[in-house]
Amino acid sequence: MADKKKQANAGAGSGGKAVEPAPQPAPSLFTRLMRAPQFFAEVRQEALKVTWPTWDETRVTTIAVFIMIAMAIVFFALVDFVISTAVKWILG
Repeated sequence: MADKKKQANAGAGSGGKAVEPAPQPAPSLFTRLMRAPQFFAEVRQEALKVTWPTWDETRVTTIAVFIMIAMAIVFFALVDFVISTAVKWILG
């Protein structure tokens, strides 16, 4: 029985190339235009599933972004000042 399994599997991993399916031709412009209403209906369905932020949430996150930008500006300005001072001191 083990010999039959070996014989059955002998062709299965023999290192041959895998057969790939033939590439499908691109759909025509007319076919794509006919599918457009269905596509936009699906887009609308997915957009209705989105949980949109409230105006308060948008305002708070916008303020947080501006605060983080200001902190990044201060940080990089300090790093730039320290490095440029060190380079000027080293080069004399």
